[in-house]
Amino acid sequence: YRESKLTLKDNFLNGKIYDLTQQYSDNKNLDKLEQFKFVNETLRLGNEELIHKTASQVSQTNLQNFKLKLFLPLKNAMKVADFADHRFYHYEGNFVSDGYHMGLDLASVARAPIYVSNPGKVVLARDNGVYGINILIDHGFGLYTLYGHCSSKSVEEGDEVIAGDEIAKTGATGLALGDHLHFGILVQGIEVRPEQFQDASWIKNNITNILDEGKKVITGEKR
Repeated sequence: YRESKLTLKDNFLNGKIYDLTQQYSDNKNLDKLEQFKFVNETLRLGNEELIHKTASQVSQTNLQNFKLKLFLPLKNAMKVADFADHRFYHYEGNFVSDGYHMGLDLASVARAPIYVSNPGKVVLARDNGVYGINILIDHGFGLYTLYGHCSSKSVEEGDEVIAGDEIAKTGATGLALGDHLHFGILVQGIEVRPEQFQDASWIKNNITNILDEGKKVITGEKR
């Protein structure tokens, strides 16, 4: 996985970081580097705890009807940031904080429609700190998709969605400078590589074939 050294700029610290600190911190008097550490560490930790707790639930799913299409949430998208990129932030040459980017950043045009690729239930659809407007969908068997930095959403918590539904539009809410989609996949609360779920051969070898073998054992076809 990549490692990135990023330089913090004053316009970023005095803009996004200041705004998020004023919105979420009880201490409004932090200096700009303390504000960044609050946003990148304290606020992010709380946001991720909500995501992990929500995505750790394994809903009851009918094995017979569990089929997966490729997860392709954004048409004509280009990848602009990698999964598990370890980011080291510096200011005027000094290390300030670090963190991991646990998703793919995808971009096309501003406020592009975001589509759900497989049916599921919306279990999170709200503002979530660094993730901005954040949507989480339960697809069954502990498999969840995550959509962050949306400018608007078309679904609410509890909604059932089917493949092809538009659920939101891309944006720059939360800790985002440009309009894009932060797309993540979690299995039982753990982030996994989204690229695997965009690869038909990987899905067949690691999910479909495994479930088919399990069905045979359950039904007694294979002993």
